[in-house]
Amino acid sequence: MNTFLINIKDLAFLIILISSVLYLRNLKLKKWKSGLSIGERIIYILTSIAIPVYGIIYFMILIET
Repeated sequence: MNTFLINIKDLAFLIILISSVLYLRNLKLKKWKSGLSIGERIIYILTSIAIPVYGIIYFMILIET
């Protein structure tokens, strides 16, 4: 169970990292556009899911050890 939680935590970290890089790229494009693009919406959804999952999994790992 612990290995499974660590793998999910690592996956959540990877999603956060990729989302952050893509979000910075989209910010450059947003200079001349207004509103949220589809990519920005996807990044917002991924980040809003990944951060709580990372926190919950990390907390569960701390409790388990």
